Amino acid sequence: IEKLEIPILVIAGSTDLQVTVEDAQRLQIANPNAELKVIDGMNHVLKNSSAETNENMASYSNPKLPLNTEFKASINSFFTKYLQ
Repeated sequence: IEKLEIPILVIAGSTDLQVTVEDAQRLQIANPNAELKVIDGMNHVLKNSSAETNENMASYSNPKLPLNTEFKASINSFFTKYLQ
């Protein structure tokens, strides 16, 4: 990531059990031009969930749970900014 010269958006969820916010921060530090967005309450599969392991894991296979709205807005904003 440190050698990339293209726009980078690193998104982390505060309740992600697999990739921590600290992991995302390290990615952003590797390339200071990268934008970091931490989304409160979002897990690894981009859904809202608590950090409680059983609830969090159950969300992985629940198709009725929508993607986090802040995630969708962040992606939209990033692409709008750089694909003009």
